[in-house]
Order: sequence, then C-alpha cells, then structure tokens
Amino acid sequence: MKKILVKAVTVSMLCAPLAAHASDKECDYKRDWMSSACERVMRVWHEGTWDLYLTGYGWHINGYEDPSHLNANSWGGGAGKHWTDANGNQDILFAFAFLDSHKNVQPIAGYARQWYTTPVLGGLSLGGGYFAGFTARSDIAHYLPLPIALPIGSVRYRRVSAMATFIPRIPGINKGDVAFFWGRYEF
Repeated sequence: MKKILVKAVTVSMLCAPLAAHASDKECDYKRDWMSSACERVMRVWHEGTWDLYLTGYGWHINGYEDPSHLNANSWGGGAGKHWTDANGNQDILFAFAFLDSHKNVQPIAGYARQWYTTPVLGGLSLGGGYFAGFTARSDIAHYLPLPIALPIGSVRYRRVSAMATFIPRIPGINKGDVAFFWGRYEF
C-alpha cells in the first residue's frame, strides 16, 4: 500500500511542472473539440482555486452475495482545483485516494464538469455533470491505470459540497452497482 502512495505522489510531482509550463500553443489541435478541452484544463490549472476532498462512503447496492464483507467506509482524501464560469458552472481537476471495497488503496484523478442551479436559501444549489479520468485497483490488473467516465451529482452550500457518483455493474469487473460519496471544500 505504501508503494502505491509513493508512486502516486511521484507521478503527481512529475506531471505538475509539465502542466504548469504548458502554453496556449500546446492546445493548438487540428480538431476544435480537442483544443477546447485542452484550454479548459489549462485554464483550471493556471487560474483555478484549490479544493480539498474527503471521501467517506461506498454503498454496495445490489448484485453482491454478501455485501456485509465489503468495506463501505471508503476513507481517504485528496486535492484539486476548480474554475467557475460566468454562469456559476465549474471545470474541476482532482486527484484523491481512498480505501476501496476490499480496504485497498484506490487512487483516482481526472477532469470533471459540473452545471449548477441558481443558488437559493442563501447559497444552496444542486449540481450535475460528469467526470473522466483514470483509476487503479489492486484486484484489476494489479494497479494498471484504467480509464473511467461516470456521472456526478452534488448538493452545494456556498463552499461545501456533498458529491456522489454511480458505478454500474460491469460483467467480469464487478459484481454489483455502487454509489460512492465524497465531500469537497472550495478554498
């Protein structure tokens, strides 16, 4: 487990300077959608505000023979950055690690896009969107990075958000559906 954390920190330290020195020319792709995606990521990296993530719960919904043997307390944490547009919606870069269903460390990192409702009651809003990135698990190809894309939803009050995603059952990979919950604080 310590080796995995050391590897994750090392990769982060090596990738951070590369992103920090990226220029607009590096987002000059022949396809407009690729240039737009690159520009969004670079804007978050350069102009974004820091976030703190705390993970906490993985609900094993159905399909598992005995979910009581699985770890629901997915404790962990991490950091990220977000950039808020004129409509209050956010582009997010994140990286965190948590204990998976078998109490092994599972890192995850990527990009998210969240659209929010207009705040009511002094700052309460609902959000929805997606995230795409990479994760790695000890029980799937012994920590080989795996691409993922999942929906996300959130309830936000000013700078604090309760966030969630739904991980569907994938034959041959997992035995049932999981709802995963975490929190975010925007600095």
